[in-house]
Amino acid sequence: MKEQRMAGWRDYSVTLAIMAINIVGYILCTQMGEVVYNVGSMNAEKVLVDKQYYRLVTAIFLHADIEHIVSNMIYLVGLGQMVEQMIGHVRFAILYLLSGIGASVFSMLYSVLTGDIYDAVGASGAIFGLIGALFILLIVRDMKRRARKRRSEADIMPDQTDVLDENGRVVPSGYESISLRNMVFVVIYMIYSGARAERVDNAAHVGGLICGLLLMAVMNLIKAGGYKG
Repeated sequence: MKEQRMAGWRDYSVTLAIMAINIVGYILCTQMGEVVYNVGSMNAEKVLVDKQYYRLVTAIFLHADIEHIVSNMIYLVGLGQMVEQMIGHVRFAILYLLSGIGASVFSMLYSVLTGDIYDAVGASGAIFGLIGALFILLIVRDMKRRARKRRSEADIMPDQTDVLDENGRVVPSGYESISLRNMVFVVIYMIYSGARAERVDNAAHVGGLICGLLLMAVMNLIKAGGYKG
């Protein structure tokens, strides 16, 4: 039996490192003004014509103002510490970075298709990737719960709750209690609000969400060799 222990900050150290990078990026923006935005923002023309592909990454670590970064960092810490603990540091870092890049690509494609070339910054696309990943984790969690319930009813094994993750740590209370149905409602509301708001790159949000869903599904299949109830 694995030794049970409470999670500490080291269990979501990548989340904290990403937050620190975002804060440093914002400080540079405040000190250097438009220089940083001109060099690092997501801009379809500069990516495709000038081949400045690095912008797909740098844009996800820059923010427009204090409200922008504060709201994103709250979401990052709330979701990041939960997802990182459940999937581990390396997979979390890969998930976050690729979701952010995917969000930038979706933003770029939307910009090209609509003919509206704009500059975009922010971590929200990558954060939506974490939401997509959490969807998959919750689906797998609920499938396992139903499988355990069936085995318990058949007296094969006693029923139990998800109190420990695979590394013997107590799972975050939010992960244990969060409802998949509520998650669906929240995401629909967030995308709807983003579509109606000005200066919100909703294409990046949708792109990050899709990338997070796909990446977590692939990661889960690779690790588990397919779901086994």
